[in-house]
Amino acid sequence: MNYAIFSENTKMADVISANIRLLYVLPYFGINLGFGEKTVKQVCNEKNISVPLLLLVCNIYTFDDYCPDSQYLKQIPIEGMIMYLQNSHKDYLEVRMPQIIDNILHLATICRLKNGNILNSFCEKYKQEVIAHFKYEEEIVFPYIIQLLNGVKSNTYQIKEYETNHSDIDAALNDLKNIMIKYLPQDCTIEKCRDILLNLFMFEYDLGKHTLLEDKILISLVKHVEKNNETT
Repeated sequence: MNYAIFSENTKMADVISANIRLLYVLPYFGINLGFGEKTVKQVCNEKNISVPLLLLVCNIYTFDDYCPDSQYLKQIPIEGMIMYLQNSHKDYLEVRMPQIIDNILHLATICRLKNGNILNSFCEKYKQEVIAHFKYEEEIVFPYIIQLLNGVKSNTYQIKEYETNHSDIDAALNDLKNIMIKYLPQDCTIEKCRDILLNLFMFEYDLGKHTLLEDKILISLVKHVEKNNETT
């Protein structure tokens, strides 16, 4: 790596300036703007947020080849990560995805898209896919992890089941993005589509990082807890 990753002494304002996408991420920690010259550590201490967890998320979202070592991961509070993921689920389901779908369907109407019903069906199918994906995590995976952290072992479930069946909700979003780029009629000008496409690209990027946090970080941390519980 030929760059300087964020540290606890990095000014919070510099973190945002380095990656504008983090404007979506920080609210999941309860962080708002107006931090002046405060560092990451100072902001986290004020908000009672884990510094290693915030830095982990910000670095993963900013640097594609960022990979924390095992010693760093030991500092990550699993409960804090679950809360972060739950907050992101809520935002995805209640704010960002409905806005994107409503805007796409409105665009199909004003552009006189002949296959508007197909686009409508595609959006609804994707919406239900995302809802089912998050519901499984909220109702099965996260409660299992919390029980595990409280010393309650399960004879019917392990995190490897989540690892094996963790569905890819990015692929359908990529299909939707490509449909808009390739097949919208000519009267759907770039000016009409631009904001929607930018939001789609941003949402796709966020979901990719979200999935990476679950697949590479959360599952690894939970496997370690499972292993320790087996020896006690």
